[in-house]
Amino acid sequence: MEKYNTIVNPIPVRTWNWLGVNGTKLENEIPAIGTYKKQPLKTSNPAVSIINLDQNNQEYPVLDELNAGLNEELQEFVQVNQNSGFYIEIAANDQVKDPILLQYELDDQDKTLVDQHMILARKNSEATIVIGYQAADESRGFHNGITKVYAEQGASVHLIKVQMLSEQDIHLDAINVFAESDAQVDITTVELGAAQAITSCRTNLAGDNSTVQVQAIYFGDKERKLDMNYVVSHKGKKSIGNMEIHGALMDKSQKTFRGTLDFLKGSRGAIGNEAEEIVLLSPNVRNRSVPLMLSGESDVEGHHAVSIGKMDEDKLFYLMSRGLSLSDAEKLVVEASFQPALDKIPVSEIKTQISTYIRRRLSHAE
Repeated sequence: MEKYNTIVNPIPVRTWNWLGVNGTKLENEIPAIGTYKKQPLKTSNPAVSIINLDQNNQEYPVLDELNAGLNEELQEFVQVNQNSGFYIEIAANDQVKDPILLQYELDDQDKTLVDQHMILARKNSEATIVIGYQAADESRGFHNGITKVYAEQGASVHLIKVQMLSEQDIHLDAINVFAESDAQVDITTVELGAAQAITSCRTNLAGDNSTVQVQAIYFGDKERKLDMNYVVSHKGKKSIGNMEIHGALMDKSQKTFRGTLDFLKGSRGAIGNEAEEIVLLSPNVRNRSVPLMLSGESDVEGHHAVSIGKMDEDKLFYLMSRGLSLSDAEKLVVEASFQPALDKIPVSEIKTQISTYIRRRLSHAE
């Protein structure tokens, strides 16, 4: 058992310390990392090169150079303790229609998971990768993972990450994306479980006309803690970066979201949008939202907005006039706000699991 005491998810530009948003303190005992025994790869495609990183010591220079992790210490932790992971390469001009699916499960036999995934989409290729994390029981589990995506010129990648761990688990996860000219990367994240979830998503729009669309949903109940740090860096001319975040908090849950649009010098004509909408289902929740816009270039366009509050009374009145109770109407509104992100998930079984999980978590809402 190892004790961690470190600051993770640092904000790109520090603000007043008393606000408590410059970073989050990770103070947890990390269990000894054992072997992960299950086989997470659920689909295969002869057109896609998939290499088990546990069985291969080859270096991947393009992806290795992408720094990831919640901080340097935890990045090194993954490098040293990795017990699962895959290198996925989509060949140039290949259009892979069926999603590549990885499903991880924590239980009493596999309590610890440290995974690293490297995704390389060659020129003008297209693929969807779905990575899921769930718990089979209520035993205390630990996850620390890194996913790196490199999209070459004209490539199109959709990365979907779904987290439905138990309320006993610790979940640490980092995504790092690099996009060349005319590449498009869609990122869909679903953060629903774990006692403490700390996640980051960093995208470098390095190429001209590169695009990233980030869509995320989160849910907090009981005394869960969620910390998210999303950064879109514009470097290429006329690059486009959009972040759309929807969340709901109830009971005594806590959430911090840092969303940064960073327009670097040379990103002329770039456009960035960030919007977060949070529904508060209890007066005892703690919400922190930190929209941040940085600009080293004058000819850019950036927008950000945060909507925080209770349910729309007109929506609730309409639903209750159709016979729903207040509690059921609130649940329906929350589910509806999550639907745009769920619609982007191409695996019907996972969509059903998410809907069931959300309804179960909402079932004790008053």
